[in-house]
Amino acid sequence: MTGKKIVVLGGGFGGVAAARTARTLLPAEHSVTLIDRNRVTRLCGMNPMLIVGERDVRKTGRSLGQLANRGINFVESAINAIDVSGRTVSTANGTFEFDYLVVALGASYDWDAVPGSDLAYSFYDLDTARRLRRRLSRFRRGKLVISVAAPPYKCPPAPFETAMMIHWYLRRHGIRKDSKIIVTIPEPAPMAVAGPAASARLRDDLERRDIGLRTGVGVTSVTPAAMEAGYSDGSSIAADVIVTVPVHRVPQVVAESGLTAGKPWTPVNAKTLETSATDVFAVGDVNVVPFAEGKAIPKAGVFASGQGENVAATIAARILESAPPPAYDGSGECFLAYSTTQSALVGGQFLTSEGPQVGLKPPTPSGMRSKERFEQNWRRFRI
Repeated sequence: MTGKKIVVLGGGFGGVAAARTARTLLPAEHSVTLIDRNRVTRLCGMNPMLIVGERDVRKTGRSLGQLANRGINFVESAINAIDVSGRTVSTANGTFEFDYLVVALGASYDWDAVPGSDLAYSFYDLDTARRLRRRLSRFRRGKLVISVAAPPYKCPPAPFETAMMIHWYLRRHGIRKDSKIIVTIPEPAPMAVAGPAASARLRDDLERRDIGLRTGVGVTSVTPAAMEAGYSDGSSIAADVIVTVPVHRVPQVVAESGLTAGKPWTPVNAKTLETSATDVFAVGDVNVVPFAEGKAIPKAGVFASGQGENVAATIAARILESAPPPAYDGSGECFLAYSTTQSALVGGQFLTSEGPQVGLKPPTPSGMRSKERFEQNWRRFRI
């Protein structure tokens, strides 16, 4: 059998899971290459705890160079173009041919979509999280607002987890009574993707901690002094610290490849995650997998990882001419930390024949232990 070339674009959850699983399932004559512009990738899920000083910056990343120990070719390079018909990927370090392609390039942040947001704070990458961490270390009293621009965005629990952790931090420092925390979201309910029961429970949990919640409004502007945020309904909020969740978009190189067919995200077959191009798959934040009532699988690392494993199994089955794996089931659970000692779990199975079977479990110490194990397993490339 002539060796096949499997190329994976992106070293996040989905890309690593696809490369790792493909390498495990396929004989050595088939090559697996992973390309990412960064050698070190970061676990953004640590950022809500990082901003309050409860995570070490040095332990939020993992080096993709370690994949060589698993028989995976890692190429550190920017990706310039994807030629689906020509079956090639052009990079700053040359052109790579492929027989099977996995696009796992995630979502890009459009900071310009909300004028002035670059002057505010955020926590959606390492640089913005470290900047917010420095600001919180100087915070003594006042109003802090966390505002989402538009769905979809990575990790739907993240704005609420961040609010919970800031609440914990201010209480720990004895300044919570002198502070006000508000979360604003464009959706009609908090974490609506998990269902009405989960939304109601989260709303109650926020209210018990005196964390304000405004629904149905997206942040549209931040004043030059970053002291006031404007919203889609024409209202505004003045605050001492404004934190925004940026608009997410499909990476330009993916849009230019034609795989999105002019849509905001890459359409895929919900069962196989294959795109409109044969043997070209899209996993994680870059794709859209609808499940019911116009909703789609959340953009979160656990779902990207499951998709990557499923796609790798499909590729291996096609190469080895064996039975295909079960259809992708849309399963996964995310963490929502309420403090340094308790974390809730949100998720379940989205693609069942009976419809989504998802929910929000109460925060517990065992939930936090699970979160910590998850982080450790991620750093060790077990996820």
